Amino acid sequence: MSRSVFAPLRHAFRHPSGRLVMPLLLLGWLFLLPLAAQAQEGSGGGESGSAEGEGRYAALVDLLKDPTERDRLIAELESLSQGDAADGEAGAESPGIAEGLTDGIAGVVSGTIAEMAGAATRLAEGGIEVDWIEVSDVAWRVVSVLVIAYLVLAIGRRLLGGLWRRLEAYAQVPNARHRLMRVGLAVLGSLLSSVALLAIAYVLAQAASLWLAGDGEQAALVIGLALKAFVVVEATRLVIGVVFAPTLPGLRLFHLSEDDSRYWAGWLSRVIWLMGYAGIMLVPAIESSGRPDLADAVGWAVAVLALVYVWSRLWRGRGMVHSALVRRAEASRHALTAWALQLLAASWHWLAMLYALGVFVVAITRPGEALPFVALATFKTVVIVGLSIFLAAMLTQWIGRGVHLPERVLHRMPTLQLRLNTYVPMILRTVRIVIGLVALFGVLWAWNLVNVFAWLGSDAGRGLLGAVIDIAIVLVIALAVWLVATGMIEAKLNSDRDMPSARMQTLLALFRSAIAIALVTITAMIILSELGVNIGPLLAGAGVLGLALGFGAQKMVQDVITGVFIQIENAINAGDIVTAAGVTGTAERLSIRSVTLRDLNGTVHVIPFSSVDIVSNYTREFGVHKGEYGIAYRENVDHAIEQLRAAFDELAADPDYKDRILEPVDIPGVVALADSSVNIRVMIKTTPGDQWAVGRAYNRLVKKYFDEAGIEIPFPHTTLYFGVDKDGTAPPANLRVLEGERRMVGDDEPSTPSGDKPDGPRGRVPDSDDVDLPDR
Repeated sequence: MSRSVFAPLRHAFRHPSGRLVMPLLLLGWLFLLPLAAQAQEGSGGGESGSAEGEGRYAALVDLLKDPTERDRLIAELESLSQGDAADGEAGAESPGIAEGLTDGIAGVVSGTIAEMAGAATRLAEGGIEVDWIEVSDVAWRVVSVLVIAYLVLAIGRRLLGGLWRRLEAYAQVPNARHRLMRVGLAVLGSLLSSVALLAIAYVLAQAASLWLAGDGEQAALVIGLALKAFVVVEATRLVIGVVFAPTLPGLRLFHLSEDDSRYWAGWLSRVIWLMGYAGIMLVPAIESSGRPDLADAVGWAVAVLALVYVWSRLWRGRGMVHSALVRRAEASRHALTAWALQLLAASWHWLAMLYALGVFVVAITRPGEALPFVALATFKTVVIVGLSIFLAAMLTQWIGRGVHLPERVLHRMPTLQLRLNTYVPMILRTVRIVIGLVALFGVLWAWNLVNVFAWLGSDAGRGLLGAVIDIAIVLVIALAVWLVATGMIEAKLNSDRDMPSARMQTLLALFRSAIAIALVTITAMIILSELGVNIGPLLAGAGVLGLALGFGAQKMVQDVITGVFIQIENAINAGDIVTAAGVTGTAERLSIRSVTLRDLNGTVHVIPFSSVDIVSNYTREFGVHKGEYGIAYRENVDHAIEQLRAAFDELAADPDYKDRILEPVDIPGVVALADSSVNIRVMIKTTPGDQWAVGRAYNRLVKKYFDEAGIEIPFPHTTLYFGVDKDGTAPPANLRVLEGERRMVGDDEPSTPSGDKPDGPRGRVPDSDDVDLPDR
């Protein structure tokens, strides 16, 4: 029975997804290899055993008919039985699981090596007999078919060069957000065109083989194997070219330099070429000619050569990957990720070399069972991981840089874009976690460790998956409602361009809190319901608690509700001068339930909104200085009005006040004939809050102009009236001067020669006969 290293590869490559396997065997997950091989060992062999059963039975019958071979078989069975007894005694000494697994692998490897040594010995003893005429006849036919195939590929690639260059130019977009998407589309286009070219080359080579094969069965068999090898090798090299793109830098999926991409694509292509044509064409052709020992020897030689070559390439290229991983570790924001990348950078080549060795060991020990499984599982793993990385990178480029809204929307809702971008990292991280979990489940399924997808198809799995999807939908709807509600509030508040930001912030904080509480409560209840929790008692308890809070906090509720309507009606803003609850002052702070005022004395008043019945705001849109100026009854009213207008004209020309005056002065006229004055009303329209300053400046100018015009401004005084005699004369006034007040009017006047004071301008100076002095 043949033990060819490449015999299982023929079965693996017959599978459609197994044609791209060989380059992927150099990468992957070494720790899954022994477990997967053991799992496959228990389930493999059913189909292959049924296919090879008849040949094994015939070989066993022939062996039992030969006495010499029968005696040798009995001797080998006796030795094996003694070895099993010894192994049983050793097993009674309780070897560990890892030790038993290691011993089993070592036994299988040593047995395979012994078998290959025996085959080499038999080959050396029997010699190598080759019919060179037949070999040359088959060889030129095979070479001709391959030359036709590669000639078609060369011509087609030359014709498709212009298309590929246009695809490369299409991928070079200055917008980084769409670069990966356009590169992906360009790579897909180049891949499809290359696959079509490969199919054309295969069809033409297959047509040529019908003429070149002739009537020879061996030539037809080898040409068929050669075409299979051609398809597998070129398809795999096509994938390598798509990944590394050595000739089209604009279509590279990874940030690699020209030399690095050529290095990795070059040696991987050479390994694929060697392993593909040796394993799919050469070794099966030798085996079909009746020389299984020679086929095994060639397979072993090629496998060892490929392993050594892969090791050398990995060792040489370790610095490239190390530098890339170190740069990613330095750019990482998480310490754990940076540490993992640093560790991987230092040991990645050892892991890759061990994986290559593991594939080699599996290939020589269990080629009919484990190797096809490992090859296919590795292919699935790389595809799953590659797709997950590509999707994560696409999402990062699409939404990782933030969401950009149109200018029209930003004008109405300036902070909506900022709020959206605050949730982008969380959403991106969640999607990445989901992608990672799906990729992990796919890898576990590929290696036959845990089939999570089959469990999700069960009743329990469907229930859990449905609950998770429902919860995700509820969370997305809650987030959308939150963003829409806050956006509508912001748009409503920003409809007035002159609205201060303090009111917007107060209302946003209030409504956001209310909406957040409602959304969190409703979302939590729905999620608990999806998880199977009975929310009836929770709703009843919440109702009782709300009723208790409503009775116990009536004043606070009244404060909040009144404050909400005061804010909605834009009655008070921070910085306004208002009168609320009988207190006048500047509003320094507004909260949900109170307003803080500071009066002219510097006293701070904290007034709950429930105590506010009327709000008087002096700083809205405009202010008015309303003044009433009284003049004496003897003055001319029109002349006084002219002076009032002159005073306003000077005020309006003052640079300190002209910008505060909105309209010309309005003088309605005389508004009252008071007891001692004629009152004239003046109204000056000013900017909000400046009516007091403008009024003070105007009062100063009115006093100035009235004094210059001789217009008397009445003021309170007392007039003494002594009556009038019948003849029209006034009687004399009897004055009494207290002690210390004997100095009379005219003391500073010069004395007459007789010593009497002269008569003053207002009459005769009283003498001692006219003044009664008090006794001392």
